[in-house]
Amino acid sequence: MKIVFLHGIGDGDPKSSWLDGLDRGLAQAGFGAVNRDMVIAPHYSSFLTTNGIGAKLPPVTYKPRDDSASRRGFERRQAKVQRILGLEGGVRTFGFHRVPGQVLAPLQQAAIGALPLFDLQQVRKYVQEEPVRGAILRHILDHLPTSGEIILIGHSLGSVIAIDLLDHLPENVHVRRFITIGSPANVQAVHDGSERLLKKFPYGRVDDWSNFLDVGDVVTGGRGLATTFPGAQDFVIDNGASHASGAYLGHRALAMLVADLLYPSKEIAIRTSDIAVRLNDNEASVLLMLHYAHAVHRNLKDKALAERYRHALDIVQDNIVAQVEQAASVSGQPVAVELQQLVNGQLPMIPHRWEVHEVVGELVVLALTNIIDPYELEIGNAPRDALADIAVELGFVRQLGKTVSTALEEVQKCLDSRGGVPWGRVITAAVGLALVAAGPVGLVLAAPAAAAGGAAIVGGLAAFGPGGMIGGLGMLGGLAGAGAAVAAGAAVGGSAPDQPITDSTTLILRVSTEHARKMLGLPHDEALWYQLADVETKLSARINRLTAFSDPKSGKLAQLQAAKSTITKLMAFMLDRGLAPRAIEAATGEKSLGAKELSPVGKELIDFTALA
Repeated sequence: MKIVFLHGIGDGDPKSSWLDGLDRGLAQAGFGAVNRDMVIAPHYSSFLTTNGIGAKLPPVTYKPRDDSASRRGFERRQAKVQRILGLEGGVRTFGFHRVPGQVLAPLQQAAIGALPLFDLQQVRKYVQEEPVRGAILRHILDHLPTSGEIILIGHSLGSVIAIDLLDHLPENVHVRRFITIGSPANVQAVHDGSERLLKKFPYGRVDDWSNFLDVGDVVTGGRGLATTFPGAQDFVIDNGASHASGAYLGHRALAMLVADLLYPSKEIAIRTSDIAVRLNDNEASVLLMLHYAHAVHRNLKDKALAERYRHALDIVQDNIVAQVEQAASVSGQPVAVELQQLVNGQLPMIPHRWEVHEVVGELVVLALTNIIDPYELEIGNAPRDALADIAVELGFVRQLGKTVSTALEEVQKCLDSRGGVPWGRVITAAVGLALVAAGPVGLVLAAPAAAAGGAAIVGGLAAFGPGGMIGGLGMLGGLAGAGAAVAAGAAVGGSAPDQPITDSTTLILRVSTEHARKMLGLPHDEALWYQLADVETKLSARINRLTAFSDPKSGKLAQLQAAKSTITKLMAFMLDRGLAPRAIEAATGEKSLGAKELSPVGKELIDFTALA
């Protein structure tokens, strides 16, 4: 493997300060210096300072008919880069979109204009004079091997040239890692008077693309490349606002990306033990989540859609495996055989450890969780059909999964006159929150909360999506389990202790679970009614206080009122389906009898109390 470095503006870095910086970064990360025989660093500054040099552009060598499959593989590798960098301090995924492009563009052009005159001429000469571009690209290609793998690094103007080079590389050259640093390739001035560079990214030729910037580096204009090039993945680092290549490559994060290929670490050895290690509840629930996702995949009839879903699921599974490996490495403890199988690329069997009443709660959460988040696919009825399949895998009859599906649809119908669970996407409650929509499961059940005798759902969600996050595996079934009532804290503004609980999504899940349990003839939690009533009371009090001074169209008021409406409908549903405490049903039935508005359920309740 070769390291190809394309220098920036100026004299072409004859002293190889970029390589000295990379060696410092590698040493900091605990690796040896780069073997100079592996380095290719052609100089081309003379082409930019001498008149009369020109050549035709080299031919485009990457012309795929359909790159969709290659792009999905590319995104899976990009997720691996995020995992690598997620372990490094001082690195964050790019998010500098607070400043509008129309504001930054003049600043970027001013920054480019502040460079020495000959440097600015070099930039313009390359991007606007096609013969110069052709000569430089051909010169670089003359220095490259005709086959094999390379790590391609471009700094400043060199990043623009590197981007331009990608689809002109020899057909048998593969870019294992593409790194750009201090790049001005997103600056409008670079593209003015020239066709846009790299019209189609060669996903099948390049394994991944990481762009690093310090937001204080004026040449970058404080922005990444993803807005201009869809293949780029931007990362912000702090190198003292320096534009120097040595400062960028001396950062540990960049060095780790290079070392990942130059000095590949051995697979993390998962310790084994003569004593069988049992899966804990979190790990078992995550395996259940994966099995459910695979069942959803099997129920997708459209082959193209199924392929896209499977690729997204691969990224989720990769990230879970990375978390298992990381946790095993840190703890040094043996892991369950099922996790060993998962790390080795096998999907282990689901342990039959849940009782039927527990399975109902697990299935409710699964059915309303977008496991491949942040990707969103319209997958029709596949989640519903998968419930029956996963019930069988857990050792129960298919009817169990079908009953859970029916319960979810009936609860949703009471909330929405259109009716029916929106299969293919997670339920979002009227309050605008969807606790399970922010990432696959990852719900952590905390100790019982003082208020309402419930339990608090805390800690958010473990992001198993692209990049993931290092940490424990989240609890899947805690949310819908017995006694787990509502999410703690307010859903809308503020954090006062008297702020009402407004996460109606959590309550939708709870009501759905209890409804399914009752339909199956299982014990159900009648105390949920009191928790709903407590939430309704707190919401009403909050609404009354805010109404006195807030505008009628206040966004916070609208959210609170929508949440209250959801709770009220859920309470009516519980009454109608016999889920409320008997005393409440009887009292409600008597009141309805007096008003001569008895429902069939109410009549049965009155008759029952009379006999008692």
